[in-house]
Amino acid sequence: MSRRRNLTKSVVIVGGGFSGAILAVQLLRRNPDLAITVLDKGRLPACGVAFGTPHPCHLLNVSAGGMSALPDEPDHFLNWAREHHALPVTPSCYLPRALYGQYLGSLLEEARSRSNFEWVQDEAQSIRHAENGFVVERRNGPNLSGRVVVLAQGNFPPGNPGIAGAGQTARYFSRAWSPATLDGLSADSSVLLIGTGLTSVDMAIALHAKGFTGQIHLLSRRGLLPQPHTLCGTRQPLQKDRLARTVRGLLRQVRDEIEAASATGSDWRAVIDALRPHTQHVWQSWPLAERRKFLRHLRALWEVHRHRIAPEIAGIFSAMVASGQVQLHAGRIADYDERHEAAELTYRSRASGVLQTLRVDRVINCTGPETDYRKIKDPLLVSLLAQGLVQPDALGLGLETDIQGALAGADGVRSQILYAIGSARKGSLWETTAVPELRAQAADLADHLMRSVLRDPPKPTHPESARLKNLSPGISSVKIRLHREEIHAR
Repeated sequence: MSRRRNLTKSVVIVGGGFSGAILAVQLLRRNPDLAITVLDKGRLPACGVAFGTPHPCHLLNVSAGGMSALPDEPDHFLNWAREHHALPVTPSCYLPRALYGQYLGSLLEEARSRSNFEWVQDEAQSIRHAENGFVVERRNGPNLSGRVVVLAQGNFPPGNPGIAGAGQTARYFSRAWSPATLDGLSADSSVLLIGTGLTSVDMAIALHAKGFTGQIHLLSRRGLLPQPHTLCGTRQPLQKDRLARTVRGLLRQVRDEIEAASATGSDWRAVIDALRPHTQHVWQSWPLAERRKFLRHLRALWEVHRHRIAPEIAGIFSAMVASGQVQLHAGRIADYDERHEAAELTYRSRASGVLQTLRVDRVINCTGPETDYRKIKDPLLVSLLAQGLVQPDALGLGLETDIQGALAGADGVRSQILYAIGSARKGSLWETTAVPELRAQAADLADHLMRSVLRDPPKPTHPESARLKNLSPGISSVKIRLHREEIHAR
């Protein structure tokens, strides 16, 4: 392979969904002269899977008043939406996700117009050490040399839910968000959605919007559905220093708070919202054994109460359930086969223990994202793990990081130049996938990088220094023109 020239950068961000885009915006707000490149495989800058949905019926799961991308400007999105949405917007509106993607794109356009920033539609293949930092090797185009690299890859596709082969077949779609997932279905076909979380609701609502009248089955181990948002009032945030230090104790506290809320005309939603500002603190205060206990016994319950759906979506979905079009099943997959022009999935019922078989025209994997990074086949992650530059966290929820997001190598030493933001930090933060947490995380990481990493001029590093703990990041900042044509490549 021919030797490629390197383009020098201050920061390379791998991944361009919400986390990567807003980190770039925050860095450029602090220093417009930084040379920053975002590498992203997606076609639409800043949208990712969440806000790149092609279905207008998919709404945000948080109302407009809580969706500012900038923590120091809480009404930023609300004001933008009032100017750009065709309908009147109030803080309690649940707006289309595609509109939010346009909002994020507008933030990037502003950054591009006045800075040394470029967005490149490409994939990072590996990272290797260089004399003064690192080199990011791309699939298409010149390598990038720079001082800091941040992994902002978001959620990875779900793992194997128990179906042999786990790859896509004529009737099984392993990724719900593949462009052709819902194509080719007749209006009266039958569909099985594996998983009963937010993605399954999204798929059911998309089918409804397409005029689908056939049977929709939902299957998960517990059969729990996301709860809807309602007007429930607010409660004062729970006092952090009085929260229980065990899973059992915290569960008891939450139940007591819910009882008190109900007595005043509110409900559990206000209690969960009051706990939310402290969830990262609670998670970090628990020893590993308590975290495992939470994951084993309460994770599923927490997910459906914490991650809720818009009232409009809840109304449509509830009507589909009430009419019998949507049927809910709880159990573990026992067998899968494709025969007789249909897919047959057998599961063991959670309630009865009896084997049940569903015969459908299409099966779609809507389970949650894969978080065990040892199982993810992303070329960059495979390379980083093989080199010992990163290590999975002890619970298989992401990668090991410190409080600033610096990644730990296989030797446990925190890097000076490799960082993570977003989903990769789930093992250390737990709450790290929603806008309120991610926007604060992006601002905090930008502050840290500007204060501790990007402030000083580059320091030479000995060529033999191959371990992260010995690296001194740094290069000169240079101006790089925008490669706009690459945004539309492929």
